[in-house]
Amino acid sequence: MDADAAPPLTSLLRGVDMLRVLDDDVLVRLADRVQVLDHEPGAVVLAEGEDGTGMHLLLDGTATVERDGVVLGVLGPGDHVGELALLDGQPRLATVRAESDLRTGYLTSEDFLDILEGSPDVALELLVALAGRFRAVEEQLVALERRQRDVAGE
Repeated sequence: MDADAAPPLTSLLRGVDMLRVLDDDVLVRLADRVQVLDHEPGAVVLAEGEDGTGMHLLLDGTATVERDGVVLGVLGPGDHVGELALLDGQPRLATVRAESDLRTGYLTSEDFLDILEGSPDVALELLVALAGRFRAVEEQLVALERRQRDVAGE
């Protein structure tokens, strides 16, 4: 990944699903706090069970999400992982592994909460975006349970 050819970080952040609702000035403040990290294929970005201290915003490349050794999905630019840790600091629920060269923006819980404390309207917009993501995950779980029942012949 050629850093010289990369678009500005604020443009990359605008492409992250959860952040699309934010105003440009908030994205600039966020970009000042995001640490850009590069991960080689196979590298663990987040490990299931480790303490959650922040989230990763996928800027370039792909990653797999695994739980108990089972691949649950593939993520790419615009996706984000570890957002629950921003709010509760609990252990990670899954492992995220770079599938290709992967560039992420890492945001600590402390930095995220600092931004939210200064912008209650931003907090509300992000909560609505997170609620949408949780709803989508719930729908995926329901579909998975149906498939398992169908396979079991219930």
